[in-house]
Amino acid sequence: MNSPTPTLPRREGAAQSALSAGFCGLYSNARRLCFLVIKEPSRYLGTAPSLRGRAGVGLLCLILCGCITDFIPKGIEEVKDILVVEGTITDDETTITLTRSVHLSNDGGKDYGPQYVFQAKVYVECDDGTISQAYTGNWSGQYKIRTGKLNLDRKYCLKIEADKLDYCSDFSYPIQTPAIDSIFWLKAGRGQPVKIYLSTNSPLDDIQYYRWSYREDWEINSAVRFEPYPYYCWNRASSEELLLGTAEKTEWGQMMEIISEIPPSSEKFSTLYRVEITQNAMSRRAYDYFLNIKKNVENMGTIFAPIPSELRGNIRCITDPGQPVIGYIDVSTTTKKRRYIYRDDGVYEQPYFSCSPVEGSVICEREGLNPCVIPYYYVMYSRYPPQTYLHQKCVDCTFENTNTTQKPSDWPDHH
Repeated sequence: MNSPTPTLPRREGAAQSALSAGFCGLYSNARRLCFLVIKEPSRYLGTAPSLRGRAGVGLLCLILCGCITDFIPKGIEEVKDILVVEGTITDDETTITLTRSVHLSNDGGKDYGPQYVFQAKVYVECDDGTISQAYTGNWSGQYKIRTGKLNLDRKYCLKIEADKLDYCSDFSYPIQTPAIDSIFWLKAGRGQPVKIYLSTNSPLDDIQYYRWSYREDWEINSAVRFEPYPYYCWNRASSEELLLGTAEKTEWGQMMEIISEIPPSSEKFSTLYRVEITQNAMSRRAYDYFLNIKKNVENMGTIFAPIPSELRGNIRCITDPGQPVIGYIDVSTTTKKRRYIYRDDGVYEQPYFSCSPVEGSVICEREGLNPCVIPYYYVMYSRYPPQTYLHQKCVDCTFENTNTTQKPSDWPDHH
């Protein structure tokens, strides 16, 4: 049986900058280009123009550079500090993140970091009157709610109390998310990235849209076991990109999507790598909303970039209907699946880094040190003459700052 053709998660094209940035860039580039043309006309015009020609270029530059003023979008003051709500009401535990939007004119990047909302009251309400309130909220603006098993015959909504204002999302029935059929990897050849795929199947015509996220864990071992430095380390990461997909144009709802691409030299594959993918089915409205968000992120270059005022979803302010709020809260069950990739699977291409003992004089000569003082990141390996050293990276798996000796509680012991 033929397998469906792998497709990338939809990545629609987007403009490279906001309108204001485009006008400012045109102004700056026009001045720079005019200066270069006047200074070196033969290089940029292909031939040296006459004196009259130079005067014409100069006049054009005056017109370009003199008439352009900075463009300030109308109503820009209205889109600062809007409440931004992210999350999906799902079974077991729901995580909601609250932040504030950034001013559209803030193109310097200073305030592009997340502006989290603290001390809000967040809860999920069922149409039968049952309320599940967030039991925790942390420094990253995340609120966790134990929602238990969702009743597919009941509607749910999210309610928020923040800064003396009340917000709520539309009541929605849960969407039953299909299981992830499989997770697998492909590598075209040496030097090629390792592509992580998932396959899933939409058995019902009304389940056509998906959102995915993933979490990675991996183990790292030092190249040389040398007491008292740690030999076993672990690290972790989570997806940051919006991963969306649709089964609209597939046969029988069968989908195969690339979830991530990892360089073969990544230390993730050096010992043992694990990826856990989370899948949520979405409504068409939610899919369209997040597709617009994805375009905005690609346009501005960061998930914490300014958010245009038109990107509003199904959340409204009850206290003040004129108060804008951004976010789309969908309701769906969640399915998850894991996959391990072992070093023996042959995807890892270890980058060269010498971990052979070397004499101190060789280190000083190699690094141009005079007088010869061994750098702090070298460890004495042998005290007997001639004394030898190893780079700390070879014996200490925590040398990379993000690595930790804390082993995940469910990490396999034998591999």
